[in-house]
Amino acid sequence: MDQRIAATCRQTVELLEKFCREQNNELIQLAKQLGTLFTEGGHLLIAGNGSLQLIAQQLASQFAFRLNFDRPVLPAICLGSDPVLNSRMSAAGQFEQHLVRHYRALNSPQHLLLLLNDGSTAVSLMNLRDEVVENEQAVALISYDCLKDPLQSDDIDICLNLATSSTPQQLELAQFAGHLLCELVEAELFGRC
Repeated sequence: MDQRIAATCRQTVELLEKFCREQNNELIQLAKQLGTLFTEGGHLLIAGNGSLQLIAQQLASQFAFRLNFDRPVLPAICLGSDPVLNSRMSAAGQFEQHLVRHYRALNSPQHLLLLLNDGSTAVSLMNLRDEVVENEQAVALISYDCLKDPLQSDDIDICLNLATSSTPQQLELAQFAGHLLCELVEAELFGRC
């Protein structure tokens, strides 16, 4: 095996193991919170910025459809995934409000917002966080660094720390965290994993 490939594989395994070790309690806590939310008829709202928006979309589809077995829908929606709304708001110079506008259109009475931040100052995610907090709903964060993230505040219930500024590693870890979270929720609700 090529040494670069072997080194990258080792590094990825080390990152995944470190994430699982250090974020175990937060993952379980968030999964239980989501299990309760879904049982009570609530919705999971997910939003990300940069390349993590793609992970947010994938995660929403895993909850809404499934991972490994047929099961009822777990209502999850990826905010910011409407290209026409995004384009119109961008053309009007209001792109920083596109997530808030999508959130308001849903009019969900009970939900948890899961934010995915890649480390950039994301005004649209901050605006969304503030609106959701103002509506007294729960907010969780998957972050490149929970201590340095501009989205981190006392209003964030749970922060899953990816602990990397590398975009490829953020994508891998965020996707892995999403899979784990969905598996834990499925096990919580359906007794399977």
